[in-house]
Amino acid sequence: MRSPSAPPSLPRGEGPEGWRAALAKGAGGWLAQGRAAFMGHGELFGSVAALSGGSISTSLLGALGGLLVARFLGPEETGLFRVFTLPIMYLTFLQLGTFDGIGRQIPFYAGTDRQDKAEAAASVAGAWNAGVSGLASFVFLVFAFMALFRNDFIALAGWTSQAVLCWNVYYGGYLNATYRATHQFVAMARIQFLQAAMGFGLVFILPFTGIYGLCIRAALPAMAGIWLYHRFRPLKVPLRLGRAALEEVVGMGLPYSFWNALYTTVWMATESVLIFWLGGAGGLGLFAVASVLREGMLIVPQAVNQAMTPRVVAAYARDGSVRLAYAGSLPFAIGLAVVMVPLVLLGSSLLPHLVPLAIPRYVDGIPIMKVCLWFSVIKAGSLPLNTLFATGRSWPYGRGVLAGLVVFPVSACLLGPYLGGTLAVVTGSLLGRLARTLAAYAEIARMMRQEARDAASTGK
Repeated sequence: MRSPSAPPSLPRGEGPEGWRAALAKGAGGWLAQGRAAFMGHGELFGSVAALSGGSISTSLLGALGGLLVARFLGPEETGLFRVFTLPIMYLTFLQLGTFDGIGRQIPFYAGTDRQDKAEAAASVAGAWNAGVSGLASFVFLVFAFMALFRNDFIALAGWTSQAVLCWNVYYGGYLNATYRATHQFVAMARIQFLQAAMGFGLVFILPFTGIYGLCIRAALPAMAGIWLYHRFRPLKVPLRLGRAALEEVVGMGLPYSFWNALYTTVWMATESVLIFWLGGAGGLGLFAVASVLREGMLIVPQAVNQAMTPRVVAAYARDGSVRLAYAGSLPFAIGLAVVMVPLVLLGSSLLPHLVPLAIPRYVDGIPIMKVCLWFSVIKAGSLPLNTLFATGRSWPYGRGVLAGLVVFPVSACLLGPYLGGTLAVVTGSLLGRLARTLAAYAEIARMMRQEARDAASTGK
């Protein structure tokens, strides 16, 4: 029997040569495992590369365009245009959860080889959102004609732009939810880049057109995007309303859509409303520029999440395991968060030097911009939350959103006397999103414990 302090015996192969052979064999095995792991996620990496690469190019154009907008127009004008966008933020619920419904059902049926059910879900969701787009567009055009009769030409331009943008919100949102494979994400990235290029080019009309140019800049790229998304849509199915299929899609998607609407559209609209109330149009204009930076930093985390969600849903459909679905996304969340933190720190250090040179009228918004950068770290850390979406159980998903919605306004009120209204609202929003993420992790841990107990009781 060998003592604990005795050196291990040399592998068969005589002396140092044997050790070298063993190390070479082990290194070869590790490399082979690494290659296998990479190849196993090759399509995922391709999807992320297509989405993030196109989105980064799009974001650069968008950021440059946003800086030029801030250079040409003041906070009052940009804030006034944002007021026209508020109604459609609150009316996103009219899609009745069909985005989330097909976002879950299409990969779920793909994981169980039921293509007919996937196509039926896509058909009825498309028909519904096309109808809602037409109805919303009609209402905004009525508002535009009423403004025309009052000789309010700014409102005429603002509501007309929303009549176009509503197609981008509803029908465009449906089309985006059907893009799933790598080549489809490549097509999506190209369309987004074209839209960004159009938006960037239209910036240069702003010195001559003011807020009217902002309306044109919002509407024309949206029109081009909707046409291209429809032309290259992945599922070319006839759009038909059917009661059974619609009830299935809405029944699955509406609860998730409710929670997602609270967490995204209503949350962001509430940010704007509170800032407008506390800081006026000027404060809203400062936040508008800061939110451009926030959206730019969110590009890569959102691309990873968009590419991973159908895979996690399909994996859950095959295995029925919360633990396996969660384990597939957790390493990506950790790695991405580690990458985003130094980027945020670098951006925070550069803002005080760049903003006075590029957009001096927005210097007061530098603290807001710094806080907005940290939203990307929260988004990176929340990647495993698509596990809750995959299970099809909406209440565990929603409890985390409710926790965030409580923390958001409470934090904003408590921080208001120390930070000022606008900065307090943005900081409270960040803390609310952190609370939502932590609460969702607690839900996943609870579900995995329950799954382990169920497996132990059945002897599996």
